[in-house]
Amino acid sequence: MKRAGRRPSKKQSAERLIRKLAVCGSPAEMLELYYWSKEPGLAEVIRRIAMMPEETKAVIEAFIVLARDAKSVAADLDGRGVLTLSSAEAARTIALAQYAAADDPDDAPRMLN
Repeated sequence: MKRAGRRPSKKQSAERLIRKLAVCGSPAEMLELYYWSKEPGLAEVIRRIAMMPEETKAVIEAFIVLARDAKSVAADLDGRGVLTLSSAEAARTIALAQYAAADDPDDAPRMLN
């Protein structure tokens, strides 16, 4: 029986929140999130990305989607603090999109292959 006027501790509140979240998600997703949370440094990277301006996050997301294969991504950080991400997969996708969108005087459909 709960006593009137007694507030749950922060620990109890956190535990109750975690139980509610676990019930809402699928067990597989919860397990995956748990494993990802154990990856060293990943939570900090995610927090920092979440704090970036929306435009920056959108560009990063677009790059990741275009790169498709994470193993195709290369990164370079120069002495000025400029980060360059590159991916042959992303470059191919962008080149195809630019080719398909190019002005054609005959306005005929373009073959991508």
